[in-house]
Amino acid sequence: MSRIPRYLTLEEGFQTHKMWRSHNKECNIVEFKDRLLYLESLNRELEKKGQQNELNALVLMPNHTHETFDIKDKYRFSEMMRNYHSRYGFIFNMRHERKGKVAYDRPKTCLIESERYSMIATFYIHANPVKAGIVKNAANYKWSTHKFYAYGKREAWMKNVVFPKWYMELGKTPLERQEKYRRLFDAYLRERGLINDRILDRYFYGNPMWMMEGNKRVRDWIKENHSKDPP
Repeated sequence: MSRIPRYLTLEEGFQTHKMWRSHNKECNIVEFKDRLLYLESLNRELEKKGQQNELNALVLMPNHTHETFDIKDKYRFSEMMRNYHSRYGFIFNMRHERKGKVAYDRPKTCLIESERYSMIATFYIHANPVKAGIVKNAANYKWSTHKFYAYGKREAWMKNVVFPKWYMELGKTPLERQEKYRRLFDAYLRERGLINDRILDRYFYGNPMWMMEGNKRVRDWIKENHSKDPP
């Protein structure tokens, strides 16, 4: 069966969660220089002329990444993903004198319905290092935008991170927003943060009716494009 086209799972004016997983779950995004390469490749694409899509949140794990973007142009977004992942894979293989796949497959995207679900998705992403047992406090994980949201600490590689609308509505000042975000994130951890619910391991994340409509479009496309195995 052909790959499901991106236009079915991306929509302008919405946020998307993008996950990239390494081939065979290898830890090929763990060395300091490789993580900087990944982030530099991403920022390079975000800074290209005409690139309107915005990076909202990110966490780099040893064998996968989570990112959320505000989609302004879905075709340029698809092109951007291809470009920075291709560049990362090419240079990574050169550095480590290896050949073959770096990624398990093309990045997976999950369309997010509303600001409410965007907030939960951001908590889910920022909680990853805690769930994995790497740190006890999410703010102590270097390769995450959590400390930018929670304490206003923007590292150089976060230069193109743009806060989503729901975050800007948490308070009138940066300190008010940071304090409210910390309270909400702590509540998320207490209620569901350490449960492996895989809320973004799908094509759509939102209210059930909205998800059903999106999944129906995907199923209809699969049914229409399914090619039977030869006898």
